[in-house]
Amino acid sequence: MDLPHCDTLFLRYFDPWYDERDRKRRGYEATRPDVEQLNVGVGLSASDVSPLSAESQQDAAQRIQDMFEAASEDWTGLLGVKGAPSIAWIAEFDRHHTRPRIQQIVKRSNPEQYDNDYFVLCCELGAVLGTVLQAIEPRLSWLYDWPYWESALYDRQTRSRINVFHWAVKKMSEYGVDDGLTEKLEACRKLLSEG
Repeated sequence: MDLPHCDTLFLRYFDPWYDERDRKRRGYEATRPDVEQLNVGVGLSASDVSPLSAESQQDAAQRIQDMFEAASEDWTGLLGVKGAPSIAWIAEFDRHHTRPRIQQIVKRSNPEQYDNDYFVLCCELGAVLGTVLQAIEPRLSWLYDWPYWESALYDRQTRSRINVFHWAVKKMSEYGVDDGLTEKLEACRKLLSEG
């Protein structure tokens, strides 16, 4: 049983929540690449690169923190994980979210409801992935964007934008259901270390 493609799911569950200005500004019809090289000046901070005002960056940061805290609470019951979110949490997420489980989540999620299970779980996963990757590679910082799930991690040394929320949508789709997120984190860390 195949799951829908990540772009199909993105358009169904995420695209309706963009306004036209943000939809045009993002430059992608659906999911972003895992990692992008930004055409910005070397050494600029994530705050300098962000298209948002300082106040809007704080709003996006708070939304991501809220999703991270929700995941920290939800996943302890759902996955049986303990302690601070870590690579072990990501491995448990991979183990638990099998193709049939993801199929059930998609089936019961109403795209017209902002708090549907698919959308919320992808946002929680993106926030956890970003926080764990930042702990592994402290030189990364959040590059805030809007809506908040357009935020990414940014490496000012390589000018790389790491689209962790889009990783989440891909994992929860046919495109990435069989990919291990822990391996993806390691591959990203290695890519950055070579940059």
